Amino acid sequence: MAKFTRIQVYQGMYETGMVPVFYHQKTEIAKSVLKACYEGGARCFEFTNRGDKAHEVFGELIDWVRKELPEMMLGVGSIVDAPTAAMYLQLGADFIVFPILVDEVIKVCNIRKVAVSLVVDH
Repeated sequence: MAKFTRIQVYQGMYETGMVPVFYHQKTEIAKSVLKACYEGGARCFEFTNRGDKAHEVFGELIDWVRKELPEMMLGVGSIVDAPTAAMYLQLGADFIVFPILVDEVIKVCNIRKVAVSLVVDH
């Protein structure tokens, strides 16, 4: 379950002015990047769903973030279908980012009252 409300997530994105985006298959490297961003003032971070076991890394990260970086809003990006969004929401994602408009992803996030964002590349 998400720790932060939709409003808190959108406010955090606005106040920081950016959302760092990162993926690495090794949890310890991802933790180092998250911590550096946190220490630099970022309070929202998008872990991308890129590797075969990205959800496992995310599961470890979310537990660590809740303990070590309590103000960090950790979301997941590159989500293209509702089942994947639901899986990450079950793991505790605070927000979902997707590169293509998929109504079902929006519905899953709205049901759970979790922030969702569409990123459009110009």
